[in-house]
Amino acid sequence: MIDVHCHLTESRIFDNLEAEISSARKCGIEGFISSALCKKEFEAIGGSAFTQFENCIRWSAGIHPIYEENAVNYFDDLVKLCDEKKIIAIGEVGLDGRKNNADFQEKMLLEQLDLAQNYNLPVVFHCVKKHYELYELLKNNFPKVFGFLHGFKASKEIAEKFSEFDLAFSIGSILPKNEVIQHILKRGFFLFETDALYQKSSKSKDEFNHLKNLILTVKKIDLMSFEELKNKQKKSFKNIFGDVDFGE
Repeated sequence: MIDVHCHLTESRIFDNLEAEISSARKCGIEGFISSALCKKEFEAIGGSAFTQFENCIRWSAGIHPIYEENAVNYFDDLVKLCDEKKIIAIGEVGLDGRKNNADFQEKMLLEQLDLAQNYNLPVVFHCVKKHYELYELLKNNFPKVFGFLHGFKASKEIAEKFSEFDLAFSIGSILPKNEVIQHILKRGFFLFETDALYQKSSKSKDEFNHLKNLILTVKKIDLMSFEELKNKQKKSFKNIFGDVDFGE
């Protein structure tokens, strides 16, 4: 199993990084893609704090739609990460209807999609209450985009629309409705994530979501065996990222 979206620089994960990763790997989770969203997190990529885990951690980086402050400066840093091949994806990026800065969000997203295209990198999408707007933006500007929609839990109609693109659906602790799960499984292009420390299951008694809980998410899906889900995820991962080796 691979956790395709988590936040290892967040203090509650970072301060207990060895225990978090060790517990997860004992459960069979072999790799993690951590998302960096600001200058401080960009600078953490490849830092000494992560040296002992460099074989099992890969990075994505992007300017989140709600982080407008200093975004122009972040963009230069993002380009540098691409140049130095320190990231394997752009993201998480996208649109978020919870903040009234639509012009900034669209401008920054288009610039980052252009960056992803120039460096042939997949995109990790964040989208809240703006799925139709995101669909139209991609259809009109970047119809050949590839990557995945993280933490997907929107409607079947939206899932069907985004299935037109070469985008996988990443399933987190809060599952979409059963009809959406059925559509995703039938399509066969999906991934799993914790979004740790975020996206905690409503039934969880933990303070935050742990990396090891990826296994609990997969086991919630009873329409396909665990082994089949694992194998299809690996195939989907390779389709997006190519051959990424997560060593011991």
